[in-house]
Amino acid sequence: MVVAAKPRSANSRAAAWRTAPRVSSLYSARRLLTGMPTRLQSLTVSQFSTIGHEEIGTSRGTVRYWRHGGGPGPVVVFLQGFLAGPDVWSPVIDELGGAHRCVTVDWPFGAHRNAMRADADLSPPGIADLVIEVLDALDEPQAVLVGNDSGGVVAQLVAAARPERVAALALVACDAFEVFPPGAYRLLFRLAAVPGFVRLMAAAMNVPALAGSRLGFGAVIEHDPGSVRHWAAPLAADAGVRRDIAKLMTGSSKDQTLAAARTFAGFGRPVLVVWADRDRLFPRALGRRLADAFPDGRLEVVEGSGTFVPHDRPGRLAELLSDFLGRRVAG
Repeated sequence: MVVAAKPRSANSRAAAWRTAPRVSSLYSARRLLTGMPTRLQSLTVSQFSTIGHEEIGTSRGTVRYWRHGGGPGPVVVFLQGFLAGPDVWSPVIDELGGAHRCVTVDWPFGAHRNAMRADADLSPPGIADLVIEVLDALDEPQAVLVGNDSGGVVAQLVAAARPERVAALALVACDAFEVFPPGAYRLLFRLAAVPGFVRLMAAAMNVPALAGSRLGFGAVIEHDPGSVRHWAAPLAADAGVRRDIAKLMTGSSKDQTLAAARTFAGFGRPVLVVWADRDRLFPRALGRRLADAFPDGRLEVVEGSGTFVPHDRPGRLAELLSDFLGRRVAG
C-alpha cells in the first residue's frame, strides 16, 4: 500500500522531523567493533542494520529508511550504488555533524533487506519513480539528491523527469551519457537474464577472497573492500532480493542516461560532480563532461579513492557536501 502524505506546512514538517526516531550513525557503532573476530563483526553489523529505521509502504513494496541530523533547508536524500548498503553513507553523515536533515534509504540495489513486490518495476526509471514515492510519503516537496554509482543514475533520472522535486544534485562517481553500465559490467548485466546467474553471482560475492578482490568490491573500493562483505548477505539469503537486482541489471540501458542528459541544459539548480582519481569504472573525462553539461555544474576530484567515494574518502566527501549545501544550496 502506498503511504499517502497529507500536505503540511513547513513548520509542521519540521516538528514531525524533530519527533521522528533517528540513529546517529551505524558507522559510529561499527567503529566500536574494531578488533572483534570477523564473524562476530558481520553478525553485529546485521543486527545494527535494524536500529532506528522506519518503513514506508510503496507501490513497489516496503522500503526501510533512516533519518539523521536536523537543521534548515531541504532534506538531503542519499542514493548508494550497485550492491551497496545504505550504511555506506554513515561515515559521511557522521562528518556532516547533524547540521542537515539527511535520509538514507535501503534502496533496491541488491543489498536491501526487504525484497520488493514480484511485479515491481525496478529498472532505473522505476527506482526513480520510487524516489518520488518516498518523498511524497515523507511530505518533502523537494530534496537534494546525492547519488553514487548506480544511485547517481537514479538521481539524474529524477532530475530529468521531475526537476521541480530536486533542489540540487550531487553526483558522485557515477554512470552518465553512453557509459551505463560501465564497460567492466556490461557483460555482467546482460548475464543477469540467464536463469541461475544472479544466484551464482551472490554465492561468489559471499566468498571472502572473491568479495574483496577486483572481481568483487575491490573493483569499486580502494581501502579495505573486504569490510563490506555483509552487503552481499541479503543477495545470497533471499530469492526475492536476487529477483530485484536482476530487474535492475536487465533493465539498465545507456538510452536512459542519454535521454536524461538531453535535459541537463535546462536544469538550473546547483550541481556538484565529485569524481575519484583512482576510479576504475568512470574516467575523469566523464566527470568533466557531466559537470559541463549543467548550467551550474562544478567538478571536484577526490584523491585516493575508488568509485565508492563515501567508503574510501568519507571525510573529504563530507567537506565538499557541507560547502555545497551551506553555500550553494542554502544560500
